[in-house]
Amino acid sequence: MPLTKTKTLMVRGRPAIGVGISPYIISEIGTNHNQSLETARELVRQTAIAGCDCAKFQIYEPNEIVSENVHSSVYGLDEKYGDVSARDIFEYHLKTPKEWFPELLDFCHELGLDCCITIHGEHGLQWARNLSVDLIKLASMDHTNIPFMESLVDSIDVPIIASFGMAVLDDIDEAVAILRNHSAGFALFHCVAIYPPKIDEMHIRNIAFLRERYGLQVGFSDHTSDTVTCIAAVAQGATVFEKHLTLDCAQDGPDHKFALEPKEMTTFVGNIQNTYKALGQDGFNEPSKQELINRKLYLKSIILKRDLPAGHRITRKDIYLARPGTGLQPKYLNEVLSGKLLVRDVYAEQPLLKEDLALTE
Repeated sequence: MPLTKTKTLMVRGRPAIGVGISPYIISEIGTNHNQSLETARELVRQTAIAGCDCAKFQIYEPNEIVSENVHSSVYGLDEKYGDVSARDIFEYHLKTPKEWFPELLDFCHELGLDCCITIHGEHGLQWARNLSVDLIKLASMDHTNIPFMESLVDSIDVPIIASFGMAVLDDIDEAVAILRNHSAGFALFHCVAIYPPKIDEMHIRNIAFLRERYGLQVGFSDHTSDTVTCIAAVAQGATVFEKHLTLDCAQDGPDHKFALEPKEMTTFVGNIQNTYKALGQDGFNEPSKQELINRKLYLKSIILKRDLPAGHRITRKDIYLARPGTGLQPKYLNEVLSGKLLVRDVYAEQPLLKEDLALTE
């Protein structure tokens, strides 16, 4: 399906994610609030200052994420949290308390931001339906969770964005076949579920491949620790971006080390926006107004070497090719030398004009 026919996603009644729209940038607050409401609010403030469009929170229902039998050591978190169940880590250290809402949702809106949440199962879905958030994120861990996807479709009236970290192509085919039926719209994230990934693990060309294969809006869920890989993603046609934000990368916690601090997030946003502007629209982009002005300054014309009277037949000795571009272009040289007569007096070092002699069109 041609990209120009992909559906633009509407968020809070406005076109937000689509072709010909400035890339939509989501600041992933995730677990980096350290279970402090004030820290969460400050991260929202920094999201707005950086120029992002949306703040995102992960609403962990521990029993919808991991079995009670899985221990912290499986995820390399035992040194920080001890030899405890992974479910306890989510419950007591990582989840975003639901009682912070709708305060955080309202705070996002006060600052001109949209609010997105990641949910992981039916309990999260029922809660989200009552909250009326602006976007729903489906995490990479759920990209094979077909029953959950089926329950999402048309049970909420906001767009869904799904990440496909760790996905093989068959996984994506199955998920897209379900989620593309969501009436409020669906986009997918190219994602590498390594935190952070190496540069040769990024496979940024997947973005263009996915756009072409599915005819959907495709974005980049960026877990790199840099602010430049996103540039390649813009060039490949990504229309929505997601990046983790922290107040301090040195803080304890699983997501701080690969997240961006506020000044870096501002750079990240600027890199995306400037690259989008530099690329221009699909197809050939005509010269800008300034370039059209510069044509007259920098292109060449047929220039007269000396004063010549009306009735003179132009020869090669009478002219040369140089700036400015305000006269006849060099492509008319052979016609000028084909025996045309001057119809009026002309002067040295002036561009030869069409009106100076009779030329065929």
